[in-house]
Amino acid sequence: MIEVDGVISTLGPHGTDSAHEAAKHCSDVALFPSFAAAVAHAEETGGYALVPTGYLDFRDGQLADSWVDMHFRLLGRMRTVNVWENPTKTMCLAINRQRVPDRRSIRSIALHPATTLFARQTCEDAEITYFSSKPLAVEAAAKGLVDACIGSVDVVAQTELEPIDHFHPTMVWSLYQSVRAEPFRCVAGTAG
Repeated sequence: MIEVDGVISTLGPHGTDSAHEAAKHCSDVALFPSFAAAVAHAEETGGYALVPTGYLDFRDGQLADSWVDMHFRLLGRMRTVNVWENPTKTMCLAINRQRVPDRRSIRSIALHPATTLFARQTCEDAEITYFSSKPLAVEAAAKGLVDACIGSVDVVAQTELEPIDHFHPTMVWSLYQSVRAEPFRCVAGTAG
């Protein structure tokens, strides 16, 4: 496992897989409302940015950004200093029992765009509302704005939502650093 000597900037709020993964590799993690903001901060400060290759940003139901687009935009400005695969936190389909009694009744679901496949596999006809992070999707379902959500089990457990299906995916992570910064400082090797 790599340990980074410096600040890792990534997507917040607390509870995101990105925040969880960054904390495994660095004691100083800065959370931002978007990956673009996290990368900009890392570029300005010479720190690091952690971005999952599954990054997708939907706005008004349309794909607005992705990891590959961001990666190509960063050419010449940020360098990839490490890439690895790790499990995400366990995810679940969780329902708001005050709105629906069971999976068959789900008509609306909140989720992060990267988890769309899980929604389509479990409740394919539900209307999707995209959020920039799974914790924000969980919050929407807990407030009763939608019938269900795809979220991390630990975040869902802090609400009255009921998990009804679980998912155990992995993610590939990219660690970036400004090309102007001193080369990557790894404390304990680079085996990922």
